[in-house]
Amino acid sequence: MLADLISGELPYLRRYARALLGTRSAGDAAVETMLETKMLVMLGQGKTIAQRKDLFRALDETIMDELSKGKLNQEVAKILRTMTTDERRAVMLTAVEGFSIFETAEILCTSTSFVEEALTNAETSLQSALATTVLVIEDEILIAEMLAGIVLEAGHSVLGIATTHKQAVELATSGKFGLILADIALADGSSGAEAVAEIQASLPRPVPVIFITAFPKRLLTGENSEPAFLIPKPFLPRQVRAMVEQAVMAAYLEEPH
Repeated sequence: MLADLISGELPYLRRYARALLGTRSAGDAAVETMLETKMLVMLGQGKTIAQRKDLFRALDETIMDELSKGKLNQEVAKILRTMTTDERRAVMLTAVEGFSIFETAEILCTSTSFVEEALTNAETSLQSALATTVLVIEDEILIAEMLAGIVLEAGHSVLGIATTHKQAVELATSGKFGLILADIALADGSSGAEAVAEIQASLPRPVPVIFITAFPKRLLTGENSEPAFLIPKPFLPRQVRAMVEQAVMAAYLEEPH
């Protein structure tokens, strides 16, 4: 049933829209617009069965329609245009949402060769992303070192690795950083989310946070506390790199220049 499919995929539709548009509010608004327009039309036409890719195609079409009609606010539109829209969409759909190249081509209404070229170009552009310093909060040392390695290979630096709430807060005072990668459950039973909240409260300006967790649905609840950037475990390096670039670029475009 279409209604059941929408209900199950809603958290992931929000994740895609938020990551592409750079903010939680803009992403959620795009999903709401898609549901109010395209999905209602499908339901009204008696279409009760659909595939996951159909929902993402409807959402992607909604976002691009909003952009072409000038309905997105200037900062969000700037984020989309600056990031090379085709490349960003292809990376988010394949690396983060798990669609194949063929499915991504169907969602974007283009050819597989176009998607392959976009992904190749995106891989090159990932290496030229704005450099920042990253604070890693992760209790599994092998995963933490893997995250640090991915960040370094992407041209960023690492402030350090914290495995507990206390270590994270202390590490945050040792230097400047522009991004946080954080697990939810930490080694001593403390909360990575609570550590992030405490760190953010101490900063003059909040920094973007990418939560990495084996239980993404616990965070994708639709509530105000839901994160804008989220990666499920187990993850692929390209997922992390894609999300890091997205978060860093969005934060940069929000800053006054």
